[in-house]
Formats: sequence, C-alpha cells, structure tokens
Amino acid sequence: MKTMDYSGVITNYVCTAACRHCMFASSPDRPKDFITEEMSENIAKTLKKTGTTSVHIGGGEPFMNFQALCSLIKALSKNGISIDYIETNAFWCKDDDFVKDRLETLRSLGVTSVMVSVDPFHIEFVPLERAIRLCVLLDQCDFDYFVWKERYLRKFISIGLDRTRTYTKDELCTIIGEDYIPRTAEEYGLGMNGKALFIAEDLFEMRPAEDWLSPASCRSVTSTSHCHIDLYGNIVPPGCPGISAEANDFLNTNFSEEKYPVLSRLAHGGTSALYSYACENGFTPDKKGYQSRCSLCFSMRKYLNSVRPSADISPRCFYESMCEADK
Repeated sequence: MKTMDYSGVITNYVCTAACRHCMFASSPDRPKDFITEEMSENIAKTLKKTGTTSVHIGGGEPFMNFQALCSLIKALSKNGISIDYIETNAFWCKDDDFVKDRLETLRSLGVTSVMVSVDPFHIEFVPLERAIRLCVLLDQCDFDYFVWKERYLRKFISIGLDRTRTYTKDELCTIIGEDYIPRTAEEYGLGMNGKALFIAEDLFEMRPAEDWLSPASCRSVTSTSHCHIDLYGNIVPPGCPGISAEANDFLNTNFSEEKYPVLSRLAHGGTSALYSYACENGFTPDKKGYQSRCSLCFSMRKYLNSVRPSADISPRCFYESMCEADK
C-alpha cells in the first residue's frame, strides 16, 4: 500500500461560494452531502495504515457542517493523525462570540492552524470583514493561521474596499482592472484544472488534440503526494478533479480496466490510450483545440460521463457543475 504525503480530506463538495477558479467546481448548488461519522472513522483508519501522520481539511467549505467537521477531527486524532490546517472562506464569521466559541472547540480538539481564503474570486461571495474578523480572533486565540493569498488582503484594505459587502465581476473590473481574472489566476499560481480551465482559455494558445497525446503514463493519476480523500471514501489524484477511485484500489494501484476504464488507460497508456477509448465511444475533438493536456483529458471525461459513465469518472456532480459554469 502506498503512503500519502501532504494530503487532505474533503468533507463536502457544496460551498457557500462558487468561485470562478475552484478546483472542485464547488458551489451552493452542489449536493448537500457531508462526511459522516462512519466515513470519518473509515478514512482515519485508512490513512493510519498508509503511515499518514497529518492532513489538511478542506471542501467545499468544511465549516458548513461544524458537527461533521468536529467528528472527522476526533476520528483522525484517535488514529494519531494531526491537522495541518483547516481551509475556510470565513463565511460563518459574522459575530465575535460565535467565532470564538468555534475556535475554542477546535482548540479543545487539538487544532491549532487555519487557512483563510481571500482573493478577487472569493470577494464576489464573502464580505472582506468576515475574513478580517477571523484573522483577528485567530490571533487573539493564539492560533497559527495564514491568508491565501495575503497580498490580496493587503491590497483590498489599501484601496479601501467596503468591507461589509461583496463585489460583482463588473465592479471588480472597474476597481482592479478588466484583466483581473486571468491576472489573478497567474498570480495565484493556479493549477489549471477544475473551473480554472475556463480561465486558462484566455491565457494559453489553443492547440489541436493530437499535440497533447502521449503514450506515457500520466503520473498525476497514480501519485499520492497531495492527493485528497473525499467524503465518499474515494481518493482524488493531485490536480485531477473529476477522477477518483476507492481508497484501497487507489493505494494499491488496483485499476482494473473493467471498473476503472479511464484511470487504467491514463495510468498505463497516457492520454493516447484514453483518446483511443473516447473516440471508440464516439468522441470528436473540438476543432478549436485545447490549451493543455488536462483540458483535453477533461473534455474526454466529460463526454464519456454522458455516454459511458464509470466509477472513476466521479463525482458526477463535478461534471454537472462544470457544464453549468461553462454556459
């Protein structure tokens, strides 16, 4: 069984925001499924078997179900796994006493670090004052924390944005520049996958599908470094939203062609093998081309999800959300 390094747990795919760069295409419209107590125990035991000693926790937005989040932390702690940090967009930070109460609970469970998301994409959904409140109270409660990305927090404060409200795309274009979306993506150092694929269309040259074909194994789909295990007990390879496999299968590289036709082909024959499989099932490449190998891979998986769904093209709601975002 492989080990898992720098990995995370996804507590839910639903989110209070629908950020235009989101790796997992999370939004308020995603199914309101949250990690269960039983699944938390199963995941913790699986991670322990791999020798994992710490993980980060994210979503979606993990603070949408605080009870589920706490149950996960308890299960991990019981199995000797600590929390590197918990990710949040701070939507819940409306009142000082409420925030302090939650931080005290987290502290009692051994959590000491939080990541606060602040950027031009999040500010479309979460007022700046909530992130600032959280940072202030984290400091007061002696937590470690970091803002991702801190440069945007400083910038928003320096230009005097109204901290009590959100901002539309048109307003942000006027305030920080019409090119703020691709510029933020570049500054962010985004892995161009998930919803960021749509941003990448404005950043990179479109090339024909043939240019992105390779018989070499796609290393991402077999890597356990910075992968995620989600609320369904599936492992998502690093940077590959919309691809997953049951944890034991993934950790043992048990990708049977029958159960995992996409993963098995990417692992053993790269994009060339997946392309042949997709074309056999009626896929026609876009004449406009693709901006990356990941873009082509997503396009093939999206098509296969509609005509030949399989266990490794999941979760299904990811593709629904991506199609909605592309309208």
